[in-house]
Amino acid sequence: MDALLQRLETRIRKLVERCEQLEGDNADLRQYTESLAREKDALLTKNRLAVSQIEGMISHLESRSTS
Repeated sequence: MDALLQRLETRIRKLVERCEQLEGDNADLRQYTESLAREKDALLTKNRLAVSQIEGMISHLESRSTS
């Protein structure tokens, strides 16, 4: 009976350790996901600005070619 309890205790201890590890991994992944979302937003903003500038240059060139 003592051997059975010791095996059970060992398994429970391992499960607790694994849960703690998974919680840490999950927190790391959440931070990484948030970081990627912020980077994506920054890149989308830069892309919109670049598109706007290119459209402005095209408009400027078109107006020069028609005059």
